[in-house]
Amino acid sequence: MPVRASVAPLPEPGHALLRVSELEAAPEGLTLSIQRQQGPDTHLADDGWRRTETWLMPDQVARRGEVLEFHLGPEICDRLAGIATVRLRVREPDIGVVGTTVVAWPTMLTSGAAGANPFADDIVRLKRRHAAMAEPAPEPAPDLPPAFEPPPAPKPELRAARDPMAEIRPRRGGTGWMIATLVVLGLVGGGYYVWTNHINPPPAETVAAAPTPPAAPVASPTPLAPKKSVRETVAEYLATKPQPDAMLAKAREFAKDGNAPAAFLVFRQAAEQGNVVAQVELGTFYDPLTPRNGFTPDGAQAADWYERAALAGSAEAQRRLGLLLAKGGAGVTVDPAKARTWLQQAAAQNDADAKKALDALPK
Repeated sequence: MPVRASVAPLPEPGHALLRVSELEAAPEGLTLSIQRQQGPDTHLADDGWRRTETWLMPDQVARRGEVLEFHLGPEICDRLAGIATVRLRVREPDIGVVGTTVVAWPTMLTSGAAGANPFADDIVRLKRRHAAMAEPAPEPAPDLPPAFEPPPAPKPELRAARDPMAEIRPRRGGTGWMIATLVVLGLVGGGYYVWTNHINPPPAETVAAAPTPPAAPVASPTPLAPKKSVRETVAEYLATKPQPDAMLAKAREFAKDGNAPAAFLVFRQAAEQGNVVAQVELGTFYDPLTPRNGFTPDGAQAADWYERAALAGSAEAQRRLGLLLAKGGAGVTVDPAKARTWLQQAAAQNDADAKKALDALPK
């Protein structure tokens, strides 16, 4: 998908900072494809320029808020000296290409350190010169005197317990009167209890208890599951390792449901695995002749995917590529000769629209 990017030279010669915005990808595992327009060898690797597409993996990639920062060294900066603009693509592991743009390359000092690399893998990890920072050795802990231990608390002195009643002097003279009083009060209380409960009890009052309404059941709230993002949904689907034909059907299902970003990601995965129909579908997302909401037209990307499918014999891709070259736009220069060639190949496969477009070309 289209992103924005800028390059700022760093004070150290041969080093620059590439800032990419409008890209939600995580920095771990991101790789870059840098392509120039001049010459047959257009794809940059750390050992020079190649004809086949190469992916570069910088050692330092960090996110600063909404911006991803790629630290580029002499392997890239020295070889881009004198080039005005390059086409940049960003690829995320297990997802594919997640961003593409054209960026202006600034004038900057070169280091002269770019050399050959014996490796020729598809993904090249860029070498970075890291300044080794010596960490100070930890100071030995000072010898401390043994911790002060307070003297043990003195043990409590054991004393014989005294009987508190021994100090109360017994009273004399009123004991018999108190016993008589208690007996009289007991007889009076017992007589009142017998009278009120057995001889003359009060009438019982009946009180109707109001029925207790049943408690209404309390429904426990159902927690709402967090909504998954488009990238999470597509990543979960691609983790099942579907075949290209299955991915093609899934992408069309996403498109039918109105989820164009998810359809784009699945189409791209199938297209990168060589599915011709998916390559044509992916090209329509970039085609300026078929604009889509939320997608910036990129004629170069559309022509690239159409050409892959056209070379595989797709009449639709040949027709779409011919129309794009005939009308131009979004970075594609009008080329009537190539447009006629591709339309003729599509018409030879009985493509009616290609025949009409071929008749409409200026003679």
